[in-house]
Parts: sequence; C-alpha cells; structure tokens
Amino acid sequence: MSVCHSKGCRTVVRGLSHVRPGLVPLMIFTVLLGLMNILVVNQKIVLYFFYLPVVVAAWTLRKRHAVGVAGLAAVLVAAYAFFLPQALPGAPLLWAELAIWAGILIITAYTVSTLRQWTDEALRSLERAYKGVLAILSRFIQTTDADTEAHCVRVSAWGVSIGQQLGMDRTMVEKIRIAGLLHDVGKVDISVEILRKAAALSDREREAVREHATRGAELVRPIGGILADIADAIELHHENYDGTGYKGLKGEQIPIVARVIAVADVFDALLSDRPYRKSMGVFNALDNVKVAAGSRFDPSVVKALRGLIDHGGEEVVAEVLQAAGKLEAGDAS
Repeated sequence: MSVCHSKGCRTVVRGLSHVRPGLVPLMIFTVLLGLMNILVVNQKIVLYFFYLPVVVAAWTLRKRHAVGVAGLAAVLVAAYAFFLPQALPGAPLLWAELAIWAGILIITAYTVSTLRQWTDEALRSLERAYKGVLAILSRFIQTTDADTEAHCVRVSAWGVSIGQQLGMDRTMVEKIRIAGLLHDVGKVDISVEILRKAAALSDREREAVREHATRGAELVRPIGGILADIADAIELHHENYDGTGYKGLKGEQIPIVARVIAVADVFDALLSDRPYRKSMGVFNALDNVKVAAGSRFDPSVVKALRGLIDHGGEEVVAEVLQAAGKLEAGDAS
C-alpha cells in the first residue's frame, strides 16, 4: 500500500513539474511556511531552509524560472509576515532582515543558474572537442588506408548493435562505439603494401600487423578520458577467449568491450571483399563465428550476434550498414 502511495506521489510530482515547473518548489515553500509556525522556536531560522529548493530550482530550471521561484519565495514569506505579524515579531527590524534575505535568495538563484548555464556550455564544448578528436583519428586512419577506415566504421556499428543486444547501458555502448572506430588506429604505422598484400605475409610483416593493437593503445591512452578507458579494449581485441591469444588472457580477464569488438571485427572482415578472398555472405560468416565460440570468441557475444542475424537476417545487415554510414558522416546519435 505504501509503495503504491509512494508511486502515486511521484506521478503527481512529475505531472505538476511538466504542467508548471514552479509548482513543485511552491509546494515545498508552503510546507516550510507551516514549519515556521509549528516546529521551530526561533522561526527566522526556517528562512535558511528556503535556499535548498531555490538552489535545486536554479540548477534544474531556466534562469528566468529560477529567479521567479526565488521571488515567489520572498513574496510568500513577506505575505506571511504581513498577515501574521505575531508569528514573526520584531518589526521594523524584521522587514529589513526579510529584504536582505530576499535579495540574497534571488542573487543565489541567479548565480547558481548562471553557473549551470556555463557548465552546460563547457560540456557542449568538450563534447564537440571529443567528437573532433575521434574524427581526426578516424581520418588519420583513412590517410593510411581507406578500406581500413571503412572497416572500422562498420565494426563500430556492429559493436553497438551487439552491445545493445546484450542489454548494455548507454555508457558501455558508447565505449564500444569508440573502440570500434579506433581499434585499428595502430595500423597507421603499417605500409599500405602490407595491408593490401594478397600473398602470404613474411614473418616480419606478420609481426608488424600483430603489433598494431599495442601501438593503437599507446596512441590513444595518453589522450585521457574515455579514450584512456578503451585503450585496453584496443590492445586486447585480438585476445582469444580460451587464453591462446597474443598475451594469454582468458575469459573474463579480457575486457567485455574487447570481446565485443573481436566478434564484430572478424564478422565484418568475413562479410567484406579482401585482396585474398571474396565476401562469404552473412550466414556463412555467422557460421564461421559460431564455430569459434568458446575458443576464440566469448560465447555470450556470439549468441548476441546470432540473435541479431536470426531475427533480422539480411535486413539487420542493411540496418547496421546504414548506421555505419551515419557514423562515417559524423552523426554520433
């Protein structure tokens, strides 16, 4: 019963906030006015409690609304003091104190709202810079090999779809998106001749290709932020689930982002034409990935990919390629 009552209260509060943003602070002010007359011996102390709802309003509402809420609080307290003078004795000193209090309250609302506006602008600027770094790194890959850049965009799109299929939260899916875009950034140090070579690679060339994951991680880790968080995924996306990869990590020791990118990377490669072979088609590519579940790949990630294809088939591929096109165009949404 209490749970239902609590849910009902939350529903009412949300409804009021949508209809009129200032109604919720007004209700809080009304309660505080009651407390002034009931709970506190020195009733002027309650005036300080008005700062809390005003600061919350200033942080959540537009500046005009926040200042309006503070002004409304001042008017309510002034009306209370006017109509119930016996509740707040001390005039005319009382009115001078209330005027000072009201002024500070309004200035507080304006200041907090301004700080929130500056914070939002700084975050938007940071987001633009972040997307710009990704675009620069992506174009950096393209200057080495356009095929690698296109592959990275598709791996990112496949990784996002797999992450969503696994029920990952938005933050984790974003890490997968970025890791997919940058998982081959270490190939900028490898010549195009090696990357497009149709014949078997020499031992030296194979070692150069093998080192691209570590070089990529070394390139993005110093940037910091979320790029530092996905550096391990870039470095370990060629590790095998059974521990037979480059570094011998096994199972859960491999970051989940790396395990998702590993599946997306190979699946897209099997779907793409390469100098040494043609695309093998969606279902043949899926069969190849399924065979490696438990050995090369995390079975849960393979199951997620299988779920995507089984429920959508060729249409899923078209949707992912469409998403990849948006990523390539710079649409992060």
